Amino acid sequence: MQSDHVKLLDAGMGKTLSLKGVKIPPTIWSANALLVAPEIVVEIHKENIDAGADIITTNSYGVIRGELAKEGIESKYKELNQIAGQLAKRANSETGSQALIAGSLPPQNGSYRPDRVLSRELLGPLYREQVEALDDYVDLFLCETMSTIEETVAAVTAAIESGKPVFAGLTLHDEKAGYLRSGENVQAAIESL
Repeated sequence: MQSDHVKLLDAGMGKTLSLKGVKIPPTIWSANALLVAPEIVVEIHKENIDAGADIITTNSYGVIRGELAKEGIESKYKELNQIAGQLAKRANSETGSQALIAGSLPPQNGSYRPDRVLSRELLGPLYREQVEALDDYVDLFLCETMSTIEETVAAVTAAIESGKPVFAGLTLHDEKAGYLRSGENVQAAIESL
């Protein structure tokens, strides 16, 4: 990847799935789409490519062990992550696109909830497992909506072990400029990476 070139990412998968009428349960929204509407997932990837996205993101944001366990489908964890990667690759192939594929690495215990972030010791194996499941299908990893330093470091560390480029997206405090949702300083988060 050229570092001096602006890259356009895709649109949000969850909102687009909802707009297309796919049932979005709060626990396993992206996993549910992989199970009941894989063709729509491919369609959304293609629409993003056609709109000029340089990077499309696997539909694996909600494919996390804890949420799958709540629905009794934890045994499908690896398979669902792989399906997310396969569908993104298929969209690229069918459009003849050169778009890069980012493997989505989400918070492992609730988005935008720093109070629910697990310890780095628990997060590390979870992120390594997800990286391993997605690795054959992606060009880079996108650590999304990280709300604490500990969560960010765990996700980024696991992704770096793949040898692929890694982007980290931090979610900021609603009222305190320059701080993560956890109240930790953004500068401290950057320095920890």
